[in-house]
Order: sequence, then C-alpha cells, then structure tokens
Amino acid sequence: MTDTDMAGAEQDPDLVRYLAAHAAPAACADALIRNAQGQVLIVDPVYKPGWDLPGGMLDDEEPAEALVRELREELGLHAEVGRLLAVDTVSARRWGRTIVCFLYAAHPAKAAEAADLVLQSSEIREARFVGDQEALALLAEPVAARLAAALAAERGSHTAVLRDGRPAPVARRDHYRLLPAPMMAATVLVRDTAGRVLVLEPSYKAHLELPGGMVEAHETPAQAAGRELAEELGLRVPVGRLLVVDSNSAALSKYGRALTCHIYDAEPLTPAQTRELRFVDGEIRAAQWLEPKDAQNALPPLLAERVAAALRALEAGTVEVIERSRPEAA
Repeated sequence: MTDTDMAGAEQDPDLVRYLAAHAAPAACADALIRNAQGQVLIVDPVYKPGWDLPGGMLDDEEPAEALVRELREELGLHAEVGRLLAVDTVSARRWGRTIVCFLYAAHPAKAAEAADLVLQSSEIREARFVGDQEALALLAEPVAARLAAALAAERGSHTAVLRDGRPAPVARRDHYRLLPAPMMAATVLVRDTAGRVLVLEPSYKAHLELPGGMVEAHETPAQAAGRELAEELGLRVPVGRLLVVDSNSAALSKYGRALTCHIYDAEPLTPAQTRELRFVDGEIRAAQWLEPKDAQNALPPLLAERVAAALRALEAGTVEVIERSRPEAA
C-alpha cells in the first residue's frame, strides 16, 4: 500500500488503526558533513563503543527532519539536509530488527569546526573532523562501508543502495544508468548577421553567460542546446556544427564533478529574428549584442576562452578542444 492509496485514511478509522499497529523497520538518519578543509565530521557516542557518523534514530517523522533534529540536539549544529547519498538496509540478523539507514549530505548553516560544536554530554563524548581515509579507518565496519558508498555517491550523481553495507544487486540496465559520469553542458555561439555575439544576463548568476545549459539524461548535447535556446529565448532554430569541446576535471569544478561543455554554431540571426527573442522561462533578465572582442571582455575568463575558441573554429572549419586538468588553469 502506498500513500496514494491512503487518501481516505482520515475517513476510515479501521485503516488508521491498522497502519498505526503495522510492523515496520526501525530507521535512522546520519550525515556526511564536511568542514571548510573538506574533512568529515565523526562523533564518539557515549552509549556504544567506537566512532560513528552524526545522526540518530527516527521518531514518527521524515528522515531529513530527524537528521536536522539530531544534529541540533546532539551537536548544537544547524544544518541544511542535502541530497540522499546512501540507503542501507541492515537485516534483522544483526540487531533483531530490520533497520533502514539513510545517509545524507548535510551542510552547516555557517562554517563549523569541532571546537564550535555544543556536545550533548549524555549522547556524545567527542566530535572531530578527519580526512576521508582516517574516517574510514576509525569507523566500525558497517558504518565505514556505508560511508565508503556515500563518498563514491558524493563524487557521482547516484544514491548508493546497500544491504548490510554491501551494494544491493541491480539489473544490468540499471547498473549502467547508475555509473558515475561527468556533467554535460551545451552552449550555442549565437551571432547576428552583423557578426555580433549574443551574451545573456541570467537571473540566477552574478555574471554574464552564453545561451545554453545542462544536458539532461535523455538527450544529446545538441538536443540540449536546441532545447535551451527555446526555453531561454523562445528561439527555435537548427543547431549547427560542433565548434568546441571544453573538458574540466573535478578539481576545477566548484561542484566536485568533471564537466564537459559542447559549444555549437547556429546560423546568424536576421534583424527580424533578433527582435523576436523572448525571455520565456524567467532565467534571463536581459541580453546584449556585443562585438566579439567586447563579448570576450565582458564574459568571465572561462567563457571568454570558449568564445575565442569557437570563433577560431568557425574561421578554420575545425573543432577546438580545450582540456583543463590543472588547478592553475582555472
């Protein structure tokens, strides 16, 4: 039975009593919390031996709500719960009852160090931030296995599904869908018949941008480029040939994942087409048509380099490849 089946629960007292008495697994919610140096927070509980991740058992509440409560009660830490990194079903063989463990990324409201935490003395003996490998070495095996899976998920886009700390078997089709992959973006070098370049003022960023956005899982980069033109500008034109492939390692990304961006050409817009541009989805506040050099000067350095590379590729009839793998290249 799902929650959609229970729309009439309030009108059916028998169903309410059935659900209240229904046997259910116990559940806990833990957190992967990092400090400004990228270290992981671990805690030493009073009530059991060994180090653990911060968090605790659920009452009759949502897992994320329980985690917020536990962090506040045990550590005096106010945090925003991020994405779910791992779910581990611990069989009843271990504790006599099935336990479902949720492990979330959590982000403190302000930079936190161990000295800033207010420990609940009846629950937590000590808390410290340590490196990933030290955390894995200090934690008990079931929790260490859970953290290892969460660290891998943190670098990717999936949620690890475990049984007793081991990856749960999945169908081959699902296995490949869950493989970590770089993020993909698609951009279009939009020009007009006067040779000017279109730059955009997004509503969600502090700097100018080029038309485009992230590639979704079901589409090719060229399809994503066309979709973004329609969504951002109300512009429905064929996406032209590939001009630039710009690859950035995870070390250069503020989101911790590698990013590859494809930059495409499009036929120059006529004056009539430029007048028909509309900011359809609210992501764009304004647009400017700039001479190529002015566009490069107005854009952040990374985007300016993409424009320069795209213009070279246009002139030479080639595809430019940019590979960024060293932090000093950012």
